[in-house]
Amino acid sequence: MPMDVEEVTLSGAEQTAAANARKKGEAAMKKTELPVLAFDTVVGLNDIVYGKPETYDDAVRMLKSLCGNTHEVVTAVFFAVNGKIIEKTEKTHVTFGAFDKDLVYNYVESGAPFDKAGGYNIDDPQIKPLITAVDGDYDNVVGLPVKLTEKLIEENLIYGEDGYRA
Repeated sequence: MPMDVEEVTLSGAEQTAAANARKKGEAAMKKTELPVLAFDTVVGLNDIVYGKPETYDDAVRMLKSLCGNTHEVVTAVFFAVNGKIIEKTEKTHVTFGAFDKDLVYNYVESGAPFDKAGGYNIDDPQIKPLITAVDGDYDNVVGLPVKLTEKLIEENLIYGEDGYRA
């Protein structure tokens, strides 16, 4: 369920993602006694944190700055289960090729960037030509680090700390 929390931007991508995942997780914990998984994904480049663009110009600026560079996609995972809170992050490096004016402007005009960290969705066919390399967990860039999430669930919900089914 979506949690309506006021997100923050801190000094780095990892700190920002972790703080926002924690805020979402803590809000969810107030609404249920079931296990809670919360996530937040941000993009970082040269100590600049890129969340979701708010305007057309903001989206263009973000994508322009990512072009020709390798940036970091960080997803923080907040997992509350059996009275424990576990917080982990997954990092993936994504490289964009040179700026392509037509591609970027058409992508922004499509409206696709406005609910995506860094202003892009790696699975959008319109943006794929810009992406030249992905180093790390591809699913993390999509917004859900599947392997890390599965591991946390297996270790802490299915098998528990002692290796037995919880």
